[in-house]
Amino acid sequence: MTIKAIAFDLDDTLWAVTPVIIRAEKLLQAWFDEHRPGLDVSREAMGAHREVIVRNDPSLRYRITEMRRRVIEATLRHGGDTETTAESMSHEGIEVFLKARNEIEFFEGALSTLRHLSAQYTLGALSNGNADIRRLGLSDVFTFAYSAEQVGRPKPAPDLFHVALETTGLAPTEMVYVGDNPEHDIDPANECGMHTVWVDNGTRDPGTSQPTVRISDIRDLPAAINAVRGEP
Repeated sequence: MTIKAIAFDLDDTLWAVTPVIIRAEKLLQAWFDEHRPGLDVSREAMGAHREVIVRNDPSLRYRITEMRRRVIEATLRHGGDTETTAESMSHEGIEVFLKARNEIEFFEGALSTLRHLSAQYTLGALSNGNADIRRLGLSDVFTFAYSAEQVGRPKPAPDLFHVALETTGLAPTEMVYVGDNPEHDIDPANECGMHTVWVDNGTRDPGTSQPTVRISDIRDLPAAINAVRGEP
């Protein structure tokens, strides 16, 4: 079997995302405590604003950076800031959040595994999230990277998988997709005709289809790719 490219989900496939988001939200609150004392930008405090904003613009469900920025802006305006000040501070605040959001801790062996595979295959990232390979220092590893915000629809819609195939010019059978979420990663990639590797971290139920290979540790990925290729 000829495999030329491997595409990856990012959050919870290469690192645990929940502690990253918790830390980023705490640093955002600390920034506002310094620059706008008394403003509560916790998830709970901004929940009502988020609900209204997403109801008015459903596309923000996958445009998550812009959604968070608009929620911050709405919170500032609700707190008495002028429209101009609220907009300006929301842009500053979202940059604080994004910087922290891209300070991640890879699963053990994940980075070395990526660098090892990048010497043999074209690697890419396909994510519903807003991790940035440039901020992550992975521009030398990934040849392509697309988010749901860029293509206009989140997984499990097929758009991200289609754009990966269009970008590389490969047939689906020449690409392997690696992810932790059976519903958002494995099932739609299978439907597109790709080979799939499910990184089963024990937190999700199986999907409606079977992965080509199932692993529980990202360090086992090179062996999984060999198995897809039909090698021992």
